[in-house]
Amino acid sequence: TIKNFYNGKFLTHSSKNHDSDRRHVSLWDTSEQWILIVSGDHYRLRHRDLNEELFESEQHYNGNYVFTWIPKQSVTAGEFDIWESRPGYFFMQNVKFRHCLSSTFWKGWVGAYPECNKNGENEWEIKNVKC
Repeated sequence: TIKNFYNGKFLTHSSKNHDSDRRHVSLWDTSEQWILIVSGDHYRLRHRDLNEELFESEQHYNGNYVFTWIPKQSVTAGEFDIWESRPGYFFMQNVKFRHCLSSTFWKGWVGAYPECNKNGENEWEIKNVKC
């Protein structure tokens, strides 16, 4: 499970698709499971039940959009660097755009922004769970 430090909500898929290839991700009270996959020196995040990979889009409005890729294959902007920000919490920075995964000012939405270390908005608790 992946939980945002700032608002205590979990990273989840959204019920809303952006188009036929991209699904929005959101923050919610109920956790979902993500698989962290080692990809060279980086990581990919794949939604366990949907088998959709998380990625940062070049599409933006006050920050870049973050989606899952519905075609269920790896996507160019789907690699992240992950490092500890404080004990038990991590930054997740997209390799292609160098933006950090973050909660947004729109309640429940997830975006990607150039700055890391923004009052906990882009810090995540990543917990191992039994699949």
